[in-house]
Amino acid sequence: MRRFVVGLLATIGAVTVLLVGAGLFFAARGPLATRSLPSSMVLSVDLRSLPPETVASDILSGLWGGGTHDMVDTVQALWRAADDPRVVGLYVEIGDEDAGLARVQELREAIQRFRGKGKFAIGFAEELGSSGDHVADYYLASALDRIWLQPSGGFGIAGIAVETPFVKTGLDKLGVRIEGGKRYEYKSAPDSLTSASMTAPARENLQQLLDGLYGQFIEDVARERHVAPAKLRQLFDTTPFDSERARAEGLVDKIGYRADAMNDVWQRAGRMRDLVSLSDYADEDWHAQARGDVIGLVRVSGTIVSGSVGDSPFNDDLRAAADDVVDALDAAAQAKEVKAIVLRIDSPGGTYPAADAMADAVARARAAGKPVIVSMGDVAASGGYLAAVRADVIVAEPTTITGSIGVFGVWPVATDLLDTLGITVDRVTAGANAGMFSSFHLPSASQRAAVGRQLDAIYSDFTHQVGEARHLDSTRLDAAARGRVFSGTEARQAGLVDELGGLELALSIAKAKAGIDESRSIEVRRFPPEGDRLQRIVDRFMRLTSMATDGPNIRMPRELRDLLGRLGIAAHPGTVRLPPLPPLWH
Repeated sequence: MRRFVVGLLATIGAVTVLLVGAGLFFAARGPLATRSLPSSMVLSVDLRSLPPETVASDILSGLWGGGTHDMVDTVQALWRAADDPRVVGLYVEIGDEDAGLARVQELREAIQRFRGKGKFAIGFAEELGSSGDHVADYYLASALDRIWLQPSGGFGIAGIAVETPFVKTGLDKLGVRIEGGKRYEYKSAPDSLTSASMTAPARENLQQLLDGLYGQFIEDVARERHVAPAKLRQLFDTTPFDSERARAEGLVDKIGYRADAMNDVWQRAGRMRDLVSLSDYADEDWHAQARGDVIGLVRVSGTIVSGSVGDSPFNDDLRAAADDVVDALDAAAQAKEVKAIVLRIDSPGGTYPAADAMADAVARARAAGKPVIVSMGDVAASGGYLAAVRADVIVAEPTTITGSIGVFGVWPVATDLLDTLGITVDRVTAGANAGMFSSFHLPSASQRAAVGRQLDAIYSDFTHQVGEARHLDSTRLDAAARGRVFSGTEARQAGLVDELGGLELALSIAKAKAGIDESRSIEVRRFPPEGDRLQRIVDRFMRLTSMATDGPNIRMPRELRDLLGRLGIAAHPGTVRLPPLPPLWH
């Protein structure tokens, strides 16, 4: 009892300290803090790590995790800055090599809109393309009217490469086999467990995807840098090379250090010397956001799961929970002031029933008289595409990864490994198929057939929904399905996407569908509301005070859970469970 009381008092003290810290933090930096911005300014934005689709609202990330603005905040701030006479230019820190290309395109469009109003945009990079397997940093830089590269940095843009490990042979040696199946040959997600190498259909699909993404990159950069596409390909095939050659070939504009780039900014800005972060600019704009007709914004970000993710105080916000998304869509549909809904999706998929529930909520919102426009981010595939399929219009960036209309289900069985170790597992069941997904006993032939029927039923329902919603005949539907993955450009050709563009285009279409004049301003209202971020974090603090009789029940931070997960260890409140099998498949 004494230990429990001590633990209780310690927890209350810690929560009190954290709450006071949270209050001070948000008083200084939160959206309620008042800032007076200068009458003339240059905005600065650090894109060495691109804004995420959603900002985490877990306690640790929420208080000390860095910036508080997501992709939507960032592009909206850039749109407003383009029309703001106080803003004369933009300075960009470049360096995110691994960002999704659709997010890069979203930012490129916002920067080009900014430049189109006669304002300059200058960027600085310490190096470009150092990994040699992605192009995101240079793709973003090419949207600027001047690129500075550090002399020692070098230029290493070489193309796009994807590597997939295949562990089937290793699992065979361990005595672990994978049961289950997939529908159909292009659904490559489980192949790393079930095949010793990339299958021919998967290689064909992936090569087509990468060729399309790389071709889009070449086309856009060639236009911006005024270099012939064939010449660009030739140059990239000879990288890496030094910064001076990159300048000589017209790939960058200036060689120098960050201080030199800033001097260039001030020369372009004239007498004015006020540099304001885009984050501070966006916060000021929060106080005076445009009022007008309301467009609702609902987001599906992360792996799609059933239920709600709001139960944990340490919530990593990397999941899109069906209950939360459905509630948000229902709330937007029922709000009388909302004229249309934009559903922003950035998800690789997840559980089929959860994605299907989201699709049903979209259909009900439309039935309630609210147009629903989907805006796709980096990826909207498999369940991410199913959630979108019943919308009025689907908008994707040319480099969005989408499609993957298919299904798979697999699980490991370690009977041979257990035999080798001299371990036996007995069981008692009631029901012919009870325990059919066991990791200790092989399924019977009839149980494998039952799994196959389940996969067939899900695939049939998935393709039926796509065919009906997208008005595809059986031939076009089959060509668009079977697990194939598409770029946004290819998806439009396949009939899966209506328009190519970003959030700005989706909002414009939403205005048109709602009968709002294009010249009228709108308010983009998020569902659920996200304005009071402090309240969400405080709510999660308060959950820490809910304790069982054996002490506090606290979920560990995501970073530690990820580390344990890579070691094959599942952690739950009050217990840490070691895996029954080696962590290669866990």
